Amino acid sequence: MELYTLDSQLRRAAVIDRFESMIWTERFSAWGDFELHIFSTPEMRRLLPAGVRLSMSDSYRVMTTELIENTSDSEGRAMLKVTGRSLEALMDERVARNTFANLTTTPKWVLTGTPGDIARQIFNEIMRTNVNFADDQLPFLVAGSLFPPGTIEEPDEVITVEFGLVSVYKAVQEICNAYDLGFRIVRNFDNSELYFDIYAGNDRTTLQNTLAPVVFAPNLDNLTNISEVTSTANYRNVAYVYHPLATQVVTADGVSVEVEGFERRVLPVDASDIDLPAGTELNNALQQRGRDELAKNRPVQAFDGELPNNSPYRYEIAYQLGDKVEMRNDDGVTNQMRVTEQIFVSDAQGERSYPTLAIDRFITPGSWFAWDYNQTWANADGHWGDLP
Repeated sequence: MELYTLDSQLRRAAVIDRFESMIWTERFSAWGDFELHIFSTPEMRRLLPAGVRLSMSDSYRVMTTELIENTSDSEGRAMLKVTGRSLEALMDERVARNTFANLTTTPKWVLTGTPGDIARQIFNEIMRTNVNFADDQLPFLVAGSLFPPGTIEEPDEVITVEFGLVSVYKAVQEICNAYDLGFRIVRNFDNSELYFDIYAGNDRTTLQNTLAPVVFAPNLDNLTNISEVTSTANYRNVAYVYHPLATQVVTADGVSVEVEGFERRVLPVDASDIDLPAGTELNNALQQRGRDELAKNRPVQAFDGELPNNSPYRYEIAYQLGDKVEMRNDDGVTNQMRVTEQIFVSDAQGERSYPTLAIDRFITPGSWFAWDYNQTWANADGHWGDLP
């Protein structure tokens, strides 16, 4: 695992291959970050001031050094602790606003389209072709994508959203989190090119036959040191969306409108900022607001696991961020998981990589999704009506 400083044209300038430890993290719908511990020498202090761009041999992402701490460790050695974030963090330093001409007449930016197209429009109009402040544009951006299209289709639902004075990062991330999309700014090696993508990933489960499946399981020796986190503390499945002119009740995807009792978990949503007259358009906007807020309050189930050095699943080859894969535990329970994070670690124990998998679909044992695909109707046990 080698770390490189980049020059002003995003080309590799100097290699940094001797350090005490490094953690490099990439994420599906958030900026990534890194933490580097290295001996403090005049050369390292010269190579690693704040604002330097970094790349890593196993990654397409670019990080920026932001915090430099020159300290002594417990053994009295002079050490540099260098931390920073990926280029996606620059989106948090741009305002998602298409015009500043008259904020009284047009206090919000209203956009209509599919979620993916809206997210691209926000990024492109601010960071690619900004007609208000050309200096806000990100250099080296080129059209297209560095990767082939994914096999998971983006949502084709046409929605309308509106934003006040928020950052590009917040606007894009809200849409992506609500509709299971990711965003990334990636570097095309030493070609001085950056690509921005909104993407949905690839289906690499055993429920498809287009791509080689990726199945993580302890008994397959391809995932070790597994830790699991499950939380429903912030889970909500019903939203009461309030507006001075109307109120809408919205349920989460897959939840019955009749959910009640212990299973009913209500989220109040203030939508008084929506400036529309009473009627169908307002009701649709309230419904959309409810769905967006419920998407932020889904149950959490995530796995971390270490990929052994001989793992057949290599990041960026066998799977990427945003891909759907399968996770099987020792009890035979299978979950469809989405790769939301990839962590690289290099320290005294060696080099390791960790995918973070967030639950996408729980496959109940005995359900149709849990059945083998080589069965036929004549030989299958059970009845359709008896299965989930």
